[in-house]
Amino acid sequence: MYCHNCGKRIDELKAEKKVATLSKVDIETELPDDTEIVYSCPRCGEHIHHDLTPEEMKGLSRAAHEQYQKGSNDFAIGMCQVVLAIIALVLGAVFLILARKPAYGFVLQTDCTEFYVGLVLLAVGLVLLVVGLVYVVRGCLKRKEYSNLLKSINNGIFIQ
Repeated sequence: MYCHNCGKRIDELKAEKKVATLSKVDIETELPDDTEIVYSCPRCGEHIHHDLTPEEMKGLSRAAHEQYQKGSNDFAIGMCQVVLAIIALVLGAVFLILARKPAYGFVLQTDCTEFYVGLVLLAVGLVLLVVGLVYVVRGCLKRKEYSNLLKSINNGIFIQ
């Protein structure tokens, strides 16, 4: 299920495992067959239900476009961080090469400034690479999920 207000995906099975809907009702009470179970969105607080009206479908489509755009932004941020990480890693490698002094027989000198600058650049590059890859993967997954949702809404096959 998707919230028609903010587009957050709600997994009904996980929600029922946390707090069962029917456990709140007395066992002795008979529920009619047309009883509708309504969930509350954890992000915006709106009630989520089946059988969306056309206005709610438009709201869901709008929210899905917004989430798709956020996924694109995450992907772009991640790619920028990956590029900065590659630059930092290359510069770190260059500084480590510069730490091999010809006066000492091209042995790596650990007491010079170039060595410390190279280590810092390598550490920063690795952190940027990991964070950037996380953003790229998260953005790709979000774009794929909401792209499929928008396709199903546009084709008229979406059922909440």
